[in-house]
Amino acid sequence: MRRLAFRTSPSEYDDAFMETMASQYLERTAWTQLRLGALHELVEPAAGDRIVDLGCAAGALTHFLSGFGAAVVGVDSQERAITKARSLFPELEFRQADVAELPFAEDSFDKAVAGDLVEHLGEETFRAMLGELQRVLVPGGSLSIYTPNPLHPIERLKARNLVLAQNPTHIGLRTSAELAEILRDCGFVVDRDSWRASFFPVLRRVEGVLGRHSHTFRYRVCLRARAVSTVAPVTEG
Repeated sequence: MRRLAFRTSPSEYDDAFMETMASQYLERTAWTQLRLGALHELVEPAAGDRIVDLGCAAGALTHFLSGFGAAVVGVDSQERAITKARSLFPELEFRQADVAELPFAEDSFDKAVAGDLVEHLGEETFRAMLGELQRVLVPGGSLSIYTPNPLHPIERLKARNLVLAQNPTHIGLRTSAELAEILRDCGFVVDRDSWRASFFPVLRRVEGVLGRHSHTFRYRVCLRARAVSTVAPVTEG
């Protein structure tokens, strides 16, 4: 039976989607502020860092990270994304490429970031990307991941097309435990496992309390892993 969903999700990343992503960043919406704050904490961008922004879309995160003095390259497989990013931020570098086949030499980057990307990747592509990152990251280089938590009530509603519509491009929603297992299997060491509450005021307060004890109330998964690490893992509840 078809269920009623009041909010739709994109069936593909067309020009309208790119415009929306760009405007949300430029207007610094609540959703954008949450995302940027979480990724700033994970990536810890600093002057001189070489960073690759995977699945850069309209270039928002690429631009944001470059503001800290880092040399950032945005990568996206879609031509429309790269065209939009270059039009908005002509001073930055953007490359059209598949994240499973990165066009960079070994040890090209100190850090990689996947903000709202891995939920769009199937198992094979995700593992191929991690293999490529082992190659293009320097030893000890980090990968920061920010992605929806499939256990959260909002994602469960989406999965059933209740109130919020399911996003058909989300073919790889994974829990923090599932992500950590794949990262370890591909040679990474997770050194940060944290989460973010949502930007909805009332729900955020509930999540802030219950999320400390249950993964169900953690709106976004925030993981950082290193290709080679001697640092003891840190878990934040």
